[in-house]
Amino acid sequence: MKLIGRQKKIIALGLVILLCLFQVVPTNSEGFWKQFIKAEAATSPEDTSSIVASGSAIAVDPAMLMSAIIVESQTTSSITVRWDAVANATDYYIYKYDDIAEQYAFVTSTKDTSYQFTDLPAGEECYITICASNEVLGYRSEFSVPVKTYTRPDKLQTFTFASNTATSITLKWEDVSSATGYLIYRAGANGDFSFVGSTTEKQYVDTGLTSAKTYLYKIVTYSCVTENTGEESETLTTSTLPSSPNVKIKGGTERIRLSWDAVTRASGYTVYIYQETQYVPLIVLTGKSSTKYIHTSLTNGETYQYYVTAYRTYNGVNYESAGSKYVQAAPVQVSDTNTDAKLYKTKKDFKNSDAYKKCKDFKKKMSYEKSVAIPGMINTNVAEFGCTSMIPQGITYAKAYFFITAYDQKGEENSVVYVVKKSNKKLMTTIVLPNKSHAGGIAFDGKNLWITQAKTLRSIKYSKISSAIKKKERYYELSDYDTVQNLTHQAATVTYYKGLLWVSSYDELKAGYLGSYKIEKKSSTPALTLCNKIKMPTRVQGIEFTSNGRLIVSRSCQTDSSKRGFLHQLDVYKPNLKNASSGKITLGKVRNSIEMPTMNEEITVSGKYLYVNFESAAFGSAVNPMDRICAFPVSYVTKLKKAL
Repeated sequence: MKLIGRQKKIIALGLVILLCLFQVVPTNSEGFWKQFIKAEAATSPEDTSSIVASGSAIAVDPAMLMSAIIVESQTTSSITVRWDAVANATDYYIYKYDDIAEQYAFVTSTKDTSYQFTDLPAGEECYITICASNEVLGYRSEFSVPVKTYTRPDKLQTFTFASNTATSITLKWEDVSSATGYLIYRAGANGDFSFVGSTTEKQYVDTGLTSAKTYLYKIVTYSCVTENTGEESETLTTSTLPSSPNVKIKGGTERIRLSWDAVTRASGYTVYIYQETQYVPLIVLTGKSSTKYIHTSLTNGETYQYYVTAYRTYNGVNYESAGSKYVQAAPVQVSDTNTDAKLYKTKKDFKNSDAYKKCKDFKKKMSYEKSVAIPGMINTNVAEFGCTSMIPQGITYAKAYFFITAYDQKGEENSVVYVVKKSNKKLMTTIVLPNKSHAGGIAFDGKNLWITQAKTLRSIKYSKISSAIKKKERYYELSDYDTVQNLTHQAATVTYYKGLLWVSSYDELKAGYLGSYKIEKKSSTPALTLCNKIKMPTRVQGIEFTSNGRLIVSRSCQTDSSKRGFLHQLDVYKPNLKNASSGKITLGKVRNSIEMPTMNEEITVSGKYLYVNFESAAFGSAVNPMDRICAFPVSYVTKLKKAL
């Protein structure tokens, strides 16, 4: 009876305690208790202390040590783990953390030392722990340190290129639900991939790329951590766009010219014109070097608007650049190449000039009547485009004509050759050369005209231009040179003597070179062979051999005396010409020197006169400028003095 009474007291005390608890809990006491119970049951993945061990082995034997769990392999739906065998263990109990219940759940037991989890979701984070047990003796190990591992995410099946620019490519794809993010890999045309970036979004912008270049891409999904990756996507190839052309525009007679520098790796260009309310393609040009388009049959005075794109063709796809800036111009009537003197309109003006009065040799022996005004100095009609910045350079006499080279100081128009008839000083035609390169010296070998450009000599058959000369055509456009001969040194000036071409270089500060070249196949496809090369003085602008065995060298530099290297004179040599026919001469010393107005250029002999060309009329800064090809008696110029 005492025992029963004591039990009643204990029960009564318990009821009192419960009543007290109910008095202090909030009104939503049911929710409180649920959270209280859950908090008591919840554990973190790293905590194995609350796991209730399965099986009959309950007691923990400290001497029974469970090894670390090794993750052997992972797929999108399975994880395989292994561990070292534990001495005296008969079974291994495997547990996996349940994220919803927030506690470890028993999975299975095995007598093996490996286990494969299957039918798992792709991209899942898993915590696994294992204990070893001896079911016979009834004891077990502590639980192993949980291993964190993952199933792999699904593969990104495909992606596309959303947009391309000259320096960026945008990749786009559909979301992979099992992936946390995406790793982007890029390769050049060689196929060597490298990691370029990661994102958790469904697109990626790859920047800092090179224009008009091939790129390969692949994308790898990852889940939870970047090391847990899925399979690689397919590889797709694309190209950045070419750079936009930088377009220049100029109006001519019933035409407009658009020009631009070649765009790296471009396959061609498209010219667009504004018509009515929109821009439409005007013409597609093929080839990287197709950097000019002349739109003809236009109305003078009417404004036309354009822009140009570059395109690169790769794998049958045209990648077109952004458009250039919009440009506009109006055609304008271009007058004929002028033949009037630029500076001194009359003989009186000429003789009152400082160029004439301050140069004693001019006043003494220069022939005004035989001199010729340099054409094109006010305006040159270059295939119906006007040019006011031509700089005269070379001169030679052939077939009753003077041939005078000039190049555009602004680099807008092609170089030209003016053809002037000696007898009446009339301009017969203007030869428009195929390029803008500095056209320097010029010589005639009886069949071909030779023009110096940089370290080359370029030939033109005289027969090509004879018809234009006879017809007095306004200009003759030369489509190409017949040959281009590379030389061993810079070609500044050239002359023809003893069946050879003699080419001299120019240098302001150090000695130049005079090379002699034999002409093979003069009447068909001429080719040059170097015979000999000797040193020449500085600042050589022109050379000419005379019939009495003299060599006249035109030397000049700079526009005025305040500039380094200022010089303007003709030097006369009496070279040793015994072996001239084989290209070998000995220069000797200067035997005469004649002062010229500034910037004397190439020279040529016709009959009894030496004709000296000048470029100073093209330079506003030149002191004592000259606008004529001036004639001097050869006998006066080549009168020898003692070696200077």
